[in-house]
Order: sequence, then structure tokens, then C-alpha cells
Amino acid sequence: MLVPLLFLLAATQTVSREATPLRTACDGSSQEVARLNPGDAVSIRYALAGGDGPCYKVSADAGGRQWEGWLTAADLSDVTVFEKARSAGATLKARPPEPEAARPAGQTAVALPAGSGARLMKATELLNSNQPAEALAVAEAIIKEQGPQPDLLSFAGVAAQRGDRTAQAVQYFQQSLAMKTSPAVERMLASARRELESDRSSEKLFGMRFVFRYDTREVAPEQARSIVPLLDSEFNRISEVLGCRAEERIVVVVQTVDAFRRTTGAAEWAGGQYDGRIRVALLDGGRMGPEARRAFAHEITHACLANLGSFPAWLHEGLAQKLSGDTPPAADLALVKQMARQNQLPSLRRMSGTWSRLSPQHARVAYAAAYQAAEALFQAYGNEGARNLARNPETLARVTVELDRRVRQ
Repeated sequence: MLVPLLFLLAATQTVSREATPLRTACDGSSQEVARLNPGDAVSIRYALAGGDGPCYKVSADAGGRQWEGWLTAADLSDVTVFEKARSAGATLKARPPEPEAARPAGQTAVALPAGSGARLMKATELLNSNQPAEALAVAEAIIKEQGPQPDLLSFAGVAAQRGDRTAQAVQYFQQSLAMKTSPAVERMLASARRELESDRSSEKLFGMRFVFRYDTREVAPEQARSIVPLLDSEFNRISEVLGCRAEERIVVVVQTVDAFRRTTGAAEWAGGQYDGRIRVALLDGGRMGPEARRAFAHEITHACLANLGSFPAWLHEGLAQKLSGDTPPAADLALVKQMARQNQLPSLRRMSGTWSRLSPQHARVAYAAAYQAAEALFQAYGNEGARNLARNPETLARVTVELDRRVRQ
């Protein structure tokens, strides 16, 4: 019997053998979806451990396309890091298919007990589609039936924090650590505690698609009441372009710049963050002016794309700028052109992973290049281009090559 070992974020590996079959299931007789070769990058999603050894669900880049399927440990260059991280309960870096910008941060590796795999797999899908309340309900039902287990408790903690129930998340992380030591869960507990200490935004207003949480010392109630319809309006506008959906209300938190930095640990150049919740630093000198509205629209675009599927960071950031009305400084756009002429500009494919730790200088180049790629997307494919790309992700590799060429012209 296979015991599912589920991982919410992916570990990147490369293929080790020529003509490696990527299959629709672990069974060697299952259908092939692609052939991979040494050096092809794959990202492990989760593993199934059985009598014949582990089998890994992966996404892969091959032949200019993205594929999903199953590989064995022998097919991969080195799964040691992945397995050590799994054993330690470690958080594995992501995104591919989702850079962190698209898939919320704060997720952890979770080993599933026998008998709960299908339901917790569903819980993971709910969490990845921004339905943390439903994911938490599934996890809590399993805990009630089978008793507390450290990995289930840590999963529940992730879902609770993503659902803006941070105090409850702290309790789940503490219970998990009482049963099993895990550096990853310790880090998540520290993050949740930091959030409780730093975040004083406790007042809530409910809109059609958002829960708006704010600090009454910084945002007046009448001001807050004007922001909720603004959020719904921005969501509707962006949805017309991308085809967004929101199964659960998205939590939006407004904080002072200082509280935002302490809570999120975001880079000094960041004014907003999407980690399953939208956080925006209180801009415009404390007023909800144009800069704050653009920040909301920027993060709503991230939330929209994350709910639609798996997309690279350059597309996230390019569309977030384009749809929020942000325009990079002329000097940054000129620098991208100069780097392109000198063949120094990284390809869009190399801008697919997380940008959260970029230096300010590298971030300026990355954002400017992503903005130009988004501009090229609309110029080449019209107003329906972004929506069609979101609906047909199999075209992403081909479109990326075309946009990369246009950015370099």
C-alpha cells in the first residue's frame, strides 16, 4: 500500500538519465506524457512511498513546454536534500510552477498518515486555491478522527495562519512541536508569534470578496468603509482581464510601514505582499491615495493569478505592474534595453523563481524587464492575451520565447 507523503512546496532537481519517461502514474506500465533528458529541470511536488521505493510527482520543463507526471528516485539527479528536508519536516522552496509570488509563502512539508491521503491531498488543493478555511476543516476532521499527529497539526497551523487565524496557528504549531522537534515548524511558530506581536490591525469589515482588517489608530472607520468597495471594484476590473475567481473571501491587511516590515520581513523595497493574504503598508503619508490603490491592485493581481494556477514570477510581476498602473522609472527601462543590447539581460525563464531576496538593484532590473514583457504580451496578443494565457498554460513556454524576443528588440 502506498503511503502518500505530501509536500506543499517543491524541491528542484534535474533528470539523471537519457530518454527518461515521465508517466501519468507511478506504475511503469502507465502512459507516457513526455521524454526527459539529463539536465532537464524538474520540481518535486510530493512523493508516494511504497514497497518499490519512492515515486515523485513532479513538474518539468522539456521541449519548450511544462509537463506534470511521475518519476522514480533513480530518474532524478539527487533526491537526498528533498528526503532529508522531508524527514526533518522542512519547508522546501518553491515555485515553479509557482514562484513564491504566486503561491503563498509559509507552507510546510507534511507527511500524511495512512488512510488520510486522499482527504489531505484535497485539503492541499484547497489551500493552494486560496481556500484555507475549507482546508483547515478537512485537517481538523482528520485530527478528530485519528488523534493529533505532528505533521497534521503543522498542516492545520499553516491553514489557520493562511486563513488569518494566527493565534490558532500558534497553538497548532506548539502542539506539533510538543510531539516532534522540527526546525521548519519552529520557524513557522516564530513567524506566527512575530505576527501576533507586530500586527495591531484587529478591526474587520466584510465585502463581497474581501475581509478588510485594519488598525483603528491608523485608519478611520469611515476611511475603511470606503476601501472595501474599492477592493471589490479593483477585483472586478482585474477579473475582466484575467478571469479571476475567489472561492473564499481574500483577507486584506493594512499596516503602518514599520508594522508591515516587522510582520512580513519583506525586503526594504516592498510595499505589499501576498502570502495567501494581501498585506499593504500604509502609504501616501497615511492616506489612502493613488499609491495605496495601486498597491492594492498589484497584490490583487497576484491573488488572482495564484487562484488561477501556476505562473512564473516575471508574469506575476509584469501583469501586477501593468494592471495596477505602476510604471518602472524611465532609467530602469533604459537599463533593460541597454542590457539586452549587450546580451547581459537574463532570459524570462531565468526570472521564474522567487524575487523576495533580490537586492534593490537587481529588483529594479527584474521589475522593469517583467513590465516590458507584460507590455509586449498585450501588444502581441491583444486585450485577451493574458486571459487566454491563464486559460491555456500549455502555451506559456511558446509565449515566453516570443515575449523574450520582443523585450530584446
